[in-house]
Amino acid sequence: MGKITYYLLSLMLFMNLIFSQENSPWKWSHPKPQGNTLRYVKVFNSTTFYAIGYAGTFIKTTNGGTNWFITHNVMGEQQNSQYFPYSGWFFDMNTGLACGTSGKISRTTNGGVSWDTISSGSTGALYGMHFINSTTGFISNYNNGILKTTNSGLNWTAVAFPSTTIYSYNIFALNENNIYAPTSSSAQLYYTTNGGTNWSIVSTGTTATLYDVCFKDVNTGWVCGSSTAVRATTNGGANWTSVNTGLSSSSFYELDYISNTLYVTGNSFYIYKSTNDGTTWDSISHTGSQVYTSTYYAFDLNATTMAAVGAFGLTNTSTNSGANWIAHNPLIYSSTLNDIWCDNMNGKVIAVGSVAPTPIMYSSNGGITWSTDPGLPIPVALNGIKMINSNTGYVCGSTNRVFKTTNGGTNWDSVSTAIGTSTTLYCPDFIDANTGWVSGSSGRIFKTTNGGSNWTLLTTGSTSTLYRIDMVDANTGWFVGSSGAVRKTTDGGTTWNAQTPNYTSTLYWIKMIDANSGYLCGLGGTVRKTTNGGTSWDTVATPFTASQYSLSFTNLNTGFVAGAAGYTIRTSNEGTTWQILNNGAATTGGIYAKGYDSAWVCASSAGILKLYNTFVGNINWSSEIPLKYTLSQNYPNPFNPKTTIKFAIPKVSRITFKIYDVVGREVETLFNNVEMNPGTVTYDFDGTNLASGVYFYTLIANDVKIDTKKMILVK
Repeated sequence: MGKITYYLLSLMLFMNLIFSQENSPWKWSHPKPQGNTLRYVKVFNSTTFYAIGYAGTFIKTTNGGTNWFITHNVMGEQQNSQYFPYSGWFFDMNTGLACGTSGKISRTTNGGVSWDTISSGSTGALYGMHFINSTTGFISNYNNGILKTTNSGLNWTAVAFPSTTIYSYNIFALNENNIYAPTSSSAQLYYTTNGGTNWSIVSTGTTATLYDVCFKDVNTGWVCGSSTAVRATTNGGANWTSVNTGLSSSSFYELDYISNTLYVTGNSFYIYKSTNDGTTWDSISHTGSQVYTSTYYAFDLNATTMAAVGAFGLTNTSTNSGANWIAHNPLIYSSTLNDIWCDNMNGKVIAVGSVAPTPIMYSSNGGITWSTDPGLPIPVALNGIKMINSNTGYVCGSTNRVFKTTNGGTNWDSVSTAIGTSTTLYCPDFIDANTGWVSGSSGRIFKTTNGGSNWTLLTTGSTSTLYRIDMVDANTGWFVGSSGAVRKTTDGGTTWNAQTPNYTSTLYWIKMIDANSGYLCGLGGTVRKTTNGGTSWDTVATPFTASQYSLSFTNLNTGFVAGAAGYTIRTSNEGTTWQILNNGAATTGGIYAKGYDSAWVCASSAGILKLYNTFVGNINWSSEIPLKYTLSQNYPNPFNPKTTIKFAIPKVSRITFKIYDVVGREVETLFNNVEMNPGTVTYDFDGTNLASGVYFYTLIANDVKIDTKKMILVK
């Protein structure tokens, strides 16, 4: 079957878009401009809107989406234990707030370029934020009540709340006295009419989880939640009735009452509006040219301009009250991607993953545009890809399926009829078009010598899940898997001999450079290297303790490691030192490198990111262990515009490193409570975008300030 290509926007439109991903050497290739879930949106006018979302994402446009400014530092740079913003509030184009996991609150005064951390006094998740004016606002503290500010979010205090075990996903206030908090407990609504001195607890008459609440006056209000739960009160919350006539069967996450019209947004192709307080609803199709849509978590309206944002970075806008919509991030795939391959950085790229609608994504132009084929006969999840050359390759996945292409991915033919029916396959590896192996569950490896026409089940001596197999020639190869399984064959897979990497947890990836040298990685941040064919595996020290899911080396010196830390790391000296690269996404799966400055990585939530000829954010880590924590004076100082800062970590520590201006505003966050292994970090700081003046940089380890030093930028 020929490839049916879905181009969501023309090639010219893609080439005209500019994505300014600050402080991120990795650039989103799918979806564009980025793919992290968005939970808050603010429309200022017909051309300017901001959004906040997972992985510390902040995006904004001032020209209707032609150009985008993107950062991932709302809660500090990408985290080892990621702090996700769940809500936000902007007073104007400069000043705004965000709140999220672990009691984190951040504030910007320069339109999202940088964010200051504000203490909330809580460690619980902060899901909802609502202001009644420019100074007074409230936050729902998921399992610890409500927070209040009276100075635009600079300080927060707890409001008396009747329970510390009731979970609340949002907050709404008509004024300082009338405050409403929907809960996940039996669809109850907590509300007060005297600023929290006393609280009433009422059932809204549904079993759904409530996600939002909105009141137009002290009598009339609404709640929404799962299972088409939109309900109304006309007596201040004492009684509730269902108002879902015209609504689809869906979960709804946000309610807005704007200009005498009620809007509800959720897991639907539509935004719904009501001009009669919810008695009846009219639908507004808001997907525009979006081929694939998903959950929309937030909505905003200013005059005739609407915006809706949600999962996978979905960002749709209308400037004519919903009559027409623009889909700003063309999403053609919606599931986790597991592996990726490229012919060259500007040519053919193929990524494989779970089924939605098909498990293969394809680009012929270096990720400028992507396509998928709904008619492609591969109705299973795919876990791995191996291309022998630009035309011939194999993919494998669930229910023991293997598929082969001989025309560069235009067609894929099933070649797995002889494989048993109870194996999930994770990795194909071929040394030529005919001879190859696939590894999978229950210690199974299958071999073919005729291009997949016939397969032989090999005896591996293992019952582990075998996540990766790597054959360097027809005889010699290795596999890795769960429970620290590592075995080697020297006879093409007939026999396998156990090796000892001194590790008992899951190993996910192995890459052998030749019959003697290679690397493997797995849970707990482990990376191991061998130079003697696997007789011994030496620990390679890396900056982070988070799990590593994949690696790709172009030679023994040069390669990348990717995983759950929100960072990728690369080396050019066999892992003696590592450069730390923020990938601007969440967990990453497969990575494929063409060189030190050229690589592709696939992330969760259908993300594909590209690194190509960039040296942004030079952060280097060395495994040389110091005797104590130290923070060195930057050099040169004064500087213009670059300087080098070095700090040392003697043991595994949670590290925070930030730079502030002379009035205490945070201008850069290198790490924010990231667990790091002992070593020395050298950071080349670039002050190009800063004004001349005095700045301070601080190192904090395990919540204890180590030192603060002053540096001077002179332009």
